[in-house]
Amino acid sequence: MQGLDVTTEFVLDDTSTSGRVTVLVVTWRACDPLAVSLALVSRPDHPALPQGNWVAPRDALRAGLETPTGDGDVRFTPTPGNAEVKVELTDGGRHSTVVLDAEPLRAFLERTEQVVPAGQEHPERELDAVLDELLRA
Repeated sequence: MQGLDVTTEFVLDDTSTSGRVTVLVVTWRACDPLAVSLALVSRPDHPALPQGNWVAPRDALRAGLETPTGDGDVRFTPTPGNAEVKVELTDGGRHSTVVLDAEPLRAFLERTEQVVPAGQEHPERELDAVLDELLRA
């Protein structure tokens, strides 16, 4: 299942005058179908801008479209009307909050479900694939 990744990017802050853009990159990998990776990056890279990497359950992202969910470092909260989702990301003492349009998140989840439907994940098989990949590296 390697190579069956689904990624979407959200431009959070387009500082046109400086040429810098802050982006949240959301990635799902078929070899780890229970998890979604979230990477907050600036382009070009700049140490003063928010950045970090987080992992959340795919189910939490799905649930976060309709109801507040998540604990620890990643929390999802839908806005009234469920048109947007507030994502709170904590990394040690740093905290970032971003608001994303819900429709691209729904489309992202739909694309992941086309590869591995919810409830059909086989964690032991996926764990074997991840271990194989790590051992090859």
